[in-house]
Amino acid sequence: MANAIVFEDAGGRAQSTRATILLSFGLVANLAALMTFAATLNEIAADWSLDASQSGWIGGIYFAGYAISVPFLASAADRMDARWLYVGSALLGAAASLAFAVFAHGFIVAMILRFLGGIGIAGVHMPGLNLLMDRVDRSVEGRAAGIYTSSYAAGNAGSFLIAGLVDAAFGWRATFIVAGIGPLLSICALGLLPAPRERRTFAKRPPPFRALLRNRALIGYVAAFAGNTWEVFAVRVWFVAYLAWLLRLPGNHIPLPPLALVSGLASLAGVPVSMVMAELAARRGRRPVVIRICLVSVATCLALAVTAGGSIWIVLPLLVLVQITSFADVGALAGGTVAAADPAQRGAALALYALAGFTTGFLAPVAVGNVLDLCGGAASASGWAAGYLVIALGSAFAAWAVWRAPE
Repeated sequence: MANAIVFEDAGGRAQSTRATILLSFGLVANLAALMTFAATLNEIAADWSLDASQSGWIGGIYFAGYAISVPFLASAADRMDARWLYVGSALLGAAASLAFAVFAHGFIVAMILRFLGGIGIAGVHMPGLNLLMDRVDRSVEGRAAGIYTSSYAAGNAGSFLIAGLVDAAFGWRATFIVAGIGPLLSICALGLLPAPRERRTFAKRPPPFRALLRNRALIGYVAAFAGNTWEVFAVRVWFVAYLAWLLRLPGNHIPLPPLALVSGLASLAGVPVSMVMAELAARRGRRPVVIRICLVSVATCLALAVTAGGSIWIVLPLLVLVQITSFADVGALAGGTVAAADPAQRGAALALYALAGFTTGFLAPVAVGNVLDLCGGAASASGWAAGYLVIALGSAFAAWAVWRAPE
């Protein structure tokens, strides 16, 4: 990650680089529990006799916890030292993951603990970006934001990879124990942060919501992020379940490592792609870059719908591709949001951005689960075809939102 960071101002390079690396690591560490349920969904569903809708609810409720709490937690960073928010939220995330390993034995308790985990990441994700913006040179804010948000894919992939390895060796409960260690490591990294660039004056009250809504460029990126996360989280939550069903079909059995590892490696490939796309967008314009990425992602989802239940040699490459394309524009969208926001209202702008995105991140896995049940179930080609048509709506909407937004 450090090799990707090229800051132009020699005087501020060391501080900017250090802050970006530490906070990106902290985000990755806090995301260790993000996909533990998705990675172990088949085992947990079998243990608890969950249907597709219930599995979708547990997979999505994490993002509901995020969406409900992020307006308060992210905007609070404009009014207080965000480090306190960060530490408290990381501790909550660690506790929720560890408690899941010990106390979760059914649908209700799992829902509560995953909801609390979502609140924990809400107090880390955007407040962490605010901490970063206070510590990097203004000339590279967009680039640093792109790197930080692209590291979300690394955390996503790391969550799958860790879950796959630990689950294979020790069982699914152990994955939640190991994931609970990540947020504690992020607190250690926070203690190594450099001081802010300049002393910040905290606002006494949040800015009027109408002021944010009048910023058409900001709202365009907020809407696009909502579409993006609809696709990203639906793809990731249901990847392992779909691939597991596909491999059970006649003629599709091939030797693969644990499927959580496959998903993790596929999503990890999105990290450098997102960073490159963010840099390309900064140089050539965000609108054309984001729209083209979205159209490729829509086409990939449509191809997955058409080939649902088909040959593993056709579907598996498409599944890997959609893991990459769905995340490829995240860095560019974050950079555009930071550039469009008033610095005095940055925390509130990021709160709105995250609220919109993670609301759809919650709704999409649930929607796909319901569509699966309505269209034949998770063991039918018709169900998965309908599911990927629903997923395709995300990038289609994101492309439209960016096209409508002013440059």
